[in-house]
Amino acid sequence: MLGIARIPPLLLAYVSYAMVAAWFCWPVAADPTHLALGHPGNDVGNHVWGYAWVAASLLAGELPTHTALLSWPAGGSLWFIDLFDVVLTLPVNVLWGPVAAYNAANLFNFWFAGVGAERLGRRVSGSAPGGWLAGLCFMATPQLLGQAYNGISETLAVGWLPFALAALVDVLEGPTVKRGAVAGALQAVATLFNWYYGLFAGIFGIILAVRAWSDARSGNGPTLRTFVAPVATAAGVFLAIAAPPFSLFAASMSADDALVTRDPDFVWKTLILHNMTDLMALLHPGRFYSPDLKLVFGEDLIVVVYVGYALLIPAAIGAWTARVRGPGRVWLSAAAVFALFALGPFLYFRGDYVQAVGGWVPLPFLALFKWFPMFSRISHAYRFVVGLSLALSVLAALSVRGVRHRGGDVAFYVGIVAALRLFETTCASSAVFPLVTTVVSPPAVLAQLEGGAVLDLPVGVPILARSRFLIDQLAHRQPVPFGLNEPTPKVLFYNRYTQYLLELERSQVTLLGERRPLLDLELGRASLVDMGMRWIVVHKADYPASQLPKVLRFLDLTATVTHDGDGLRIYRLDSAVASVLPAAEN
Repeated sequence: MLGIARIPPLLLAYVSYAMVAAWFCWPVAADPTHLALGHPGNDVGNHVWGYAWVAASLLAGELPTHTALLSWPAGGSLWFIDLFDVVLTLPVNVLWGPVAAYNAANLFNFWFAGVGAERLGRRVSGSAPGGWLAGLCFMATPQLLGQAYNGISETLAVGWLPFALAALVDVLEGPTVKRGAVAGALQAVATLFNWYYGLFAGIFGIILAVRAWSDARSGNGPTLRTFVAPVATAAGVFLAIAAPPFSLFAASMSADDALVTRDPDFVWKTLILHNMTDLMALLHPGRFYSPDLKLVFGEDLIVVVYVGYALLIPAAIGAWTARVRGPGRVWLSAAAVFALFALGPFLYFRGDYVQAVGGWVPLPFLALFKWFPMFSRISHAYRFVVGLSLALSVLAALSVRGVRHRGGDVAFYVGIVAALRLFETTCASSAVFPLVTTVVSPPAVLAQLEGGAVLDLPVGVPILARSRFLIDQLAHRQPVPFGLNEPTPKVLFYNRYTQYLLELERSQVTLLGERRPLLDLELGRASLVDMGMRWIVVHKADYPASQLPKVLRFLDLTATVTHDGDGLRIYRLDSAVASVLPAAEN
């Protein structure tokens, strides 16, 4: 015990966060180069693919803004959404591969969420135990575990947000040019790691700036004139760092060959029909999902917005303790703003939109969506729960100061709250724990595919589950017609051969018909070969048992079988195959 007492408290805090982060990520410890954190039916494959693609581009001295590996035959413009985590873990990627880098980024981001919130909580509360509690509460946000389950790795990069806010608090309480430069740089970094969190930092900044303006007007803070140079410096540094990458990102989204777009009409439909935030889900413990994406859409994604009473109660204590001439009011205001934004454009409660006066009850998010371009690109309002959780974590830090002022046992209080927070998040929230993993180990035979594009069948697997085809691409490294989370590629509709494969896949008829447009099929097959398609990989387990034989029969007649095993049947498309002609039926 004497040895522990000599360890600096900040180091102890960082070690404790590392232990919690390792606990969260423990399911991949058995094989971190082949087990990726997250459900195999979600975005894991897409993100692991992105880690491989970006790393390969950077090591080749290229900007990762366009790829020919997706959306064959043309490829397309793409900004990988987790690009800066790939940069951060590039040494891991080089040494142990993209799966290890993806896992390392998740581990680091869980840990760094605690480190960042500790810095902010300690800065606001002036209490080391309060800072530690803020870090623990924030890194244990149920939504972070939910997003790890979903495989949406960029949303775990939350640690930069509280660091940026701590720097902003420094500027507002003691404005200097140096502090302004640091605040601008950290704001830019938070933005680059996740565009949402850059927006969140801006919203927090407005709320804190209003408080600083009020203090200046009342004579309780620095005068407004002293902020001019620091704020101008912060803005200049922010733009210098964030503007070039953002311009590349915007160009990739607006390009004619963009693989990912944010059309406002699509975003709007997604926002109100798929990504709703149920007010009940914010407060309902246990496995309560609303909307239940598995039930409604057959998806394995989960929407986790539960806040947790182990955070709400100490946050309420902190808000009450610091309500008079303290920071409690401003952080309570921030929590209220983010809670309101998290609910989205209309009030949704118990699985349905609340109606009044002949329509859905509108919320402030709706006006911002209509009036501000940044909000019109937001398809996941529930991610504002991150800002809500951060504000509540700061209030929890302030509660420690109140306990100390009343002569309470700070260590006991902090320990109990931390234990309850971890228990509630892992055992009593809507987050899945322990986290599941995705096996990233493509069959070795796929590495033998070369010389042309690969079509994976069936096409009709759920769009997110199709990401495992990109896992297979890590082995064969050939172009595929699929993009990222898109419907059926148009090129498959425009070719008669692939169109017929789609018809076979979607038809309820179990036998291959005797009458087929043989000439059209041969011309379509020849066209595919001329365009550069070389391989068709049938994932047999993904077909209904009654549908698989007719697909295999057709492919047996029109392509050359090169492998049948590992759950796969692989065909090669050759320059000429006479078997599509009637004589081949004999």
